[in-house]
Amino acid sequence: PPPSPSRQLAEARGRLRAAEEALAAKQELIDKLKAEAEQHRARLETIPVLQAQADIYKADFAAERAAREQLHAQREALQDALAQMRLRLEAEGA
Repeated sequence: PPPSPSRQLAEARGRLRAAEEALAAKQELIDKLKAEAEQHRARLETIPVLQAQADIYKADFAAERAAREQLHAQREALQDALAQMRLRLEAEGA
């Protein structure tokens, strides 16, 4: 005997509920994957910015180092010139 209409309706409702649950689970997974993809995209967009900042800091550091080395060389040259002047003055005074 074929199943009764109420039995068919109950089975159809059961299949519908299962399909809705499966759809909701799939949608949750899709939302989660979209969120993860957005996080990865944001990280990938951040990397070039951080690299540019690091390059700027590196260039600034190199420029400061070069300026310090130049000032040190000038200081040494001035100290040498001062020492020579002292020797000349001592020689003239003697």
